[in-house]
Amino acid sequence: MTEELPLAGIKVLEVAQMVAGPSTGLLLADYGAEVIKVEPPQGDGARQLRSLAAAQLPHSPVFVGYNRDKRLLRLDLRSDAGRARVLELVDEADVFLESSRPGVMERLGLGADALLARNPRLVYASVSGFGNGPIGQRKGGVDIIVQAESGVMSTTGYPDGSPTKVGFTVVDAACGHALCHGILAALFRRERTGRGEVVRVSLYDVALHLQTGPLTEYLMTGQQSPRSGNSAPLTAPADLLRCRDGNIIVSAYLEHHWTKFAHTIGAPELLTDPRFGSGVERAAHRTELVDIIEKHLAIHDVRTWVSRLEDAGILVAEVKDYAGVTADPLAAETGLLRAVGDGYGVASPIRLERTPDRALRPRIEDDDNAAGFTTQHASTTQETS
Repeated sequence: MTEELPLAGIKVLEVAQMVAGPSTGLLLADYGAEVIKVEPPQGDGARQLRSLAAAQLPHSPVFVGYNRDKRLLRLDLRSDAGRARVLELVDEADVFLESSRPGVMERLGLGADALLARNPRLVYASVSGFGNGPIGQRKGGVDIIVQAESGVMSTTGYPDGSPTKVGFTVVDAACGHALCHGILAALFRRERTGRGEVVRVSLYDVALHLQTGPLTEYLMTGQQSPRSGNSAPLTAPADLLRCRDGNIIVSAYLEHHWTKFAHTIGAPELLTDPRFGSGVERAAHRTELVDIIEKHLAIHDVRTWVSRLEDAGILVAEVKDYAGVTADPLAAETGLLRAVGDGYGVASPIRLERTPDRALRPRIEDDDNAAGFTTQHASTTQETS
């Protein structure tokens, strides 16, 4: 027996741009919600985000990736007609999702109090850069700004180098997940109480929460976590290691893994070396340890070492670029990377095993701004093998 998608029939009005808000709407769409996205007349700013490689594509891959499975309308919220149309859609909506700077929606008459007074069952979801406090309201924030302000960059990079950002918009993407589960909690409670809710998330709060471990350690010790490059800072070996033709990551710091690792690479003498007697000691002598290990790894290629170490029960991975990832049978096995219309998308990582899988659909760009919600669009599912 299979069930329909859990948010079938739920209607989401998304008034959000760039990544954090739209990623929230995307996750809700993957749960079966119908999402109408309202763009400004000039379009979502993400339409302009292009790398040099994507400069000649007809659409921005960032915009395409985060806005599949939505209906797109363009409205001018500064106009009476645009606001009136949004309010009509609010009357039908279960969720209102916005990502403006604090105070903007209130000035437009679209703040939480106004919309909940109009639709008391509404879940009003808001994402900001730094929150609604007196300091946060004065600050604008995007992913790279928040990575700097929240300490993420301070712990990323090499000890002798500059602080470094994470290589993709990790805070934006994580914010989408956080706001999504906040919305789901509010919808769950609404089923019991009949009351709507206001759910607020900031990029800054999410970035702090992502760093629960190192921030807790700092508060307990007063010591800043050092930048550790491609090594896990607390023990060793948990490092990037060079083989004959490329790099692998090995995580073999638990004692039984360390013992197996040393034997597998043909270096049992490491087990009696006093410099490497415990995880803490190995981390303290990481440079010497990595140098010794890499001399042994240089004998064979990446594929050989990955196979041997996996057979020994060691956690190991080849360091792949996107060409390697997309060609990997593992990526094909997951089914997350899929063609969508004339582009591509990444499916939800959440698997509901007793619910039919759902084909990804391209966005629908509506020229008719009078279009509203339709339950048929929300509940369509497709089983795939």
